[in-house]
Amino acid sequence: MLSDDDILAAVRRGLGAPGADDAAFPAAGAHITRHLLLAGEIVRCVETRTEGTAFHAGTRDLSDLPEYDDLDRYPVPPPADPGAARSTLRLVRRGSVAAHACSTCTNGRKPCARCRGAGDVACRTHVPCAGCEGRLCCLACEGTGKRAREAADRPQGETASRVRCRKCGADDAACGKCRGAGRKKCGVCGGTASRPCPDCAGGGTVSHDFCAGTGRYVEWTEGVVVREPVVDTVEESSDLPARAFAWTNEADAWNRVDHVGEDAFPPDDTDTGSGPGTRTDLTEATDLTQDTDLAEVAARLKPRLGFRDGEVARRVRVRYLSLARVTHDDHPDRVYVVIPGRPAPQVVTVRSPRRAWRLAALGLLVLVAVVAVSRLLT
Repeated sequence: MLSDDDILAAVRRGLGAPGADDAAFPAAGAHITRHLLLAGEIVRCVETRTEGTAFHAGTRDLSDLPEYDDLDRYPVPPPADPGAARSTLRLVRRGSVAAHACSTCTNGRKPCARCRGAGDVACRTHVPCAGCEGRLCCLACEGTGKRAREAADRPQGETASRVRCRKCGADDAACGKCRGAGRKKCGVCGGTASRPCPDCAGGGTVSHDFCAGTGRYVEWTEGVVVREPVVDTVEESSDLPARAFAWTNEADAWNRVDHVGEDAFPPDDTDTGSGPGTRTDLTEATDLTQDTDLAEVAARLKPRLGFRDGEVARRVRVRYLSLARVTHDDHPDRVYVVIPGRPAPQVVTVRSPRRAWRLAALGLLVLVAVVAVSRLLT
């Protein structure tokens, strides 16, 4: 933390005072307040446990899954990284596995619903001719065998040659593919009116979906432990404008707090939760040098660090930087913000609230004058 003398010296250098002359910015009349920038995140690993009936069609070896007696008491070690991606652990309740023979099928097969076990389905004996599609099959008799009084005109654009009609005998009148019949025998059933069922391929039975055609299935009680990270973003500027973060950079003298595990829990007399392990104060757990800034960080974070249902681990990773806000009786229109950094502190100059109000009032006065003049002119 910068001393008051260091802060005033930085402001003098920022003003360009030759040799940082004390007279340019005397200590008398200077008012220094300190403000903490705090940024980072609190990542909690939150766990949910659920139990329900699981099902598997066919047979399954569940020996590779952990067994439990009481899901709530089953121990799962806390994650090394509370921010790790969502994970799922599946377990089997001891003694709950039951294998069954499927009672609604025969060795994994059931009658085909489409053909009702017959193996074949009805089919058309004849299909329209692919050449004339049953229309204008014969220009003389139209497939009836009796010639019409007036022959039909040839289809527009027809290029195929016509043949003798086998029904009425007219020359050069019938379709060359069906010879006046207008239809042909079905190519699937050959005119028998019956074809193999497409669902069961003629077998009469299909695989039973419930047991996946195995004739067996397995049921058990399954416990599921799901862990996923929940992130709480921290960004506080302690009575400074939010843009104060933009005045800093990584080269500044940021301090960091990084805790993973039980020591990230502060003591809380109002908390009756059953979190993992003993909770210790953040300032006591840190390895950094104890100072007033760190104590303020702990105080700022404490309201955010209450235990959440299902929380099994957390990581507190924040950075903090103490800035000095300087005003001076001789400089009523300016506020100087001193930012610790390397190799030397930086100074940002902003308008004082007094100057901001004066400019706002001046702008309002100009606006009123413009409105008044415009009304006079109209």
